[in-house]
Amino acid sequence: MTAAPAIPAPVPLGAGELAGRLRLVTARLGRRLARAHPDADVTPSRLVALGVLEVAGPLRIGTLAEHLGTSAPTTSRLVDCLHERGLIARTPDPDDHRATRVHLTSAGLARLHEQRAQATDDLARRIDALPADRRAALVAALPVLEEIAHLDDPHP
Repeated sequence: MTAAPAIPAPVPLGAGELAGRLRLVTARLGRRLARAHPDADVTPSRLVALGVLEVAGPLRIGTLAEHLGTSAPTTSRLVDCLHERGLIARTPDPDDHRATRVHLTSAGLARLHEQRAQATDDLARRIDALPADRRAALVAALPVLEEIAHLDDPHP
């Protein structure tokens, strides 16, 4: 294995260019982690839906669609797929018994945690393979990335 090149001196970047590069690299890293342990039953979009339900709790399909940024018909197909696999369950909406809410099952929560653990392990292996100076740069950047990620959070 060849040694990684030394970290070059920072080149001044405008906020727009920096934001564009950061967006691209985080999206690429997210896709790579999602593909690290592919599971035909739980695609990245299905994992996102499970994650939303973990955080938000039981939701109507329309509300889940809003969280996911997808249409109600697309979300309905997603819900059907997750329900068939036993990862989510449907229950009557207590506010309107004509409607239903969907929520994680224990199997869905376990699958979500398993996929997250696999992605974390994959990322840890990648980080372990970095030279010490690259790991140090990553450690130094982490607080800034966390700050950016939580900048508009109502409850820091």
